[in-house]
Amino acid sequence: MTAGNGIEALAIYAQHKDKISAAIIDMMMSNMDGATTIRRLQNINPLLPIIIVSGLATSEQVPIDKIDEHTAFLPKPYTTQELLKTLHGVISQ
Repeated sequence: MTAGNGIEALAIYAQHKDKISAAIIDMMMSNMDGATTIRRLQNINPLLPIIIVSGLATSEQVPIDKIDEHTAFLPKPYTTQELLKTLHGVISQ
């Protein structure tokens, strides 16, 4: 499932949370930024695996309060192999 922005992501997750195993969230989105979207998703489900993607150099520059074993940072640009490896890592926790 694909959302065009953070508001759509929250709506899709609310409707289909039983079918969603993980979320891939870009930090730069329209209507609602990635940090706000991630916090709201974590409020709904603190155990939802989330991959944060960003063009920022390091995960320390990503303004997220709660990065834990269910959350991973993937810097842009990334390969399909890197995305799949990161996805496997957060889902298998």
